[in-house]
Amino acid sequence: MKNQNAFFIAFCLSLTVGIVGAYASFVGYFNGHEQYELKLAHLQKQVEKEKFNNSLLTYQLKDFQQTVAQILPDDKKLQAKYELKNLSSIVRSPASEDSLDLSGVLFEKGKKNFNSRDYDKAIGEFNELLEKYPLSQHVVESHFFIAESYFLKKDYRNSLAQIDSMVTLFPQHELTGFILLRMGQISEFNNQTEEASEIYKTVFKNFKNDDLKKQARKLAQSVEYK
Repeated sequence: MKNQNAFFIAFCLSLTVGIVGAYASFVGYFNGHEQYELKLAHLQKQVEKEKFNNSLLTYQLKDFQQTVAQILPDDKKLQAKYELKNLSSIVRSPASEDSLDLSGVLFEKGKKNFNSRDYDKAIGEFNELLEKYPLSQHVVESHFFIAESYFLKKDYRNSLAQIDSMVTLFPQHELTGFILLRMGQISEFNNQTEEASEIYKTVFKNFKNDDLKKQARKLAQSVEYK
């Protein structure tokens, strides 16, 4: 009898342990599943938030593009008028001397000295212009007058250096073509007639200015007859 009771008690305990274990597993499964669903819901919210942010960014970008399109005129003539209008407003407003473009003043002083054959002063004025106003509309002409001034002073070394700068910076400009004729003449002075002839022919072939082409052809022919 005692053995039967002991067996029954052991059976009940085993059954109880099994039920508790099963319940724990059951609860754990649903708890884990519930946590997974919470994580999934959180991720979905983040995705929706990112979509909203991207949509907002796209809208802002389009709005910015439309604003810029309204500010900047499409037509080049209108754009030029717009830029001149802005420039005139800057000139009318109080400003320091450094903010004003005085390159035109320096350029005219340099030309005056050049025409007076005061080449040293002319070179100084043009160099000051290049240093203070590197974006001036007179930059190419200033380089040209510096090279020409050195040539007329018979300072051929500095003239050639300036010519080399013009070829590097402004290879297609017609003033570069004109100053290259001086390079050819310097080659002639050094009895380098072949080099001079090549320079004149190069100028004739690569530049469109009629006066420049005529001078280049005339100089090339004069070298051939020597």
